[in-house]
Amino acid sequence: MNYGILFLKISSVFFLLIIVLRILGKREVGELSIFDLVVLLIIADIAALGIDNDEFIIPSYFCVLILVVFQKALSLLLVKVAKFRNIIDGSPTILVMEGKLQIKNMRKEHYTIDDLVSQMRIDHIMDIDEIQLAILETNGTLSIFRNTRFDEIKLPVIKSGQIIKENLKALNWEEEQLKNKIKNHNLDYKKIIYASLYRNTFYYFYRENKKDQELEGRRLELR
Repeated sequence: MNYGILFLKISSVFFLLIIVLRILGKREVGELSIFDLVVLLIIADIAALGIDNDEFIIPSYFCVLILVVFQKALSLLLVKVAKFRNIIDGSPTILVMEGKLQIKNMRKEHYTIDDLVSQMRIDHIMDIDEIQLAILETNGTLSIFRNTRFDEIKLPVIKSGQIIKENLKALNWEEEQLKNKIKNHNLDYKKIIYASLYRNTFYYFYRENKKDQELEGRRLELR
């Protein structure tokens, strides 16, 4: 075995992967979604093949390049099309709501009570009755909000012009009810970038046109 050539191959693959990760962006390193994880695993396998097989080293670089282009193109599509983003990355799931376990959602996500208790210990929470809201994010992390700080539930109900039906249901609102309330204020929900609901307080960012670069948050009382 020629260790000099092996060293050069490993070094080249190492620096190639660093460049690829920089191109993919910080999100891929810190918050792996299912889509990101699949891309990185495939890249790792292709890089390993390039190290093992001298004839495959150049084709492996080409394959990695194709994957990077594919990932960036698909990421752009995820930004532009909210429905496609939900299909690829999924959507957050509520596991605890006002101290109540959402058993149906836990079964759907195959999330056990042991998983929940383990995450509670990591966040220095001793009992479930300390939790006001717990949401399983699309990257598998659990976001926990204590009831000592958050005495009321506030959830996003619109993102990128798409109504989040699960959150509306959790807040005891109907989709048509929200649409009618918004319409009564001469607003198009499809132009709302983000909106949350707290009791009857509707906090939102509205995009009048595509040229808007900065949006200011507004509040409405939906009576």
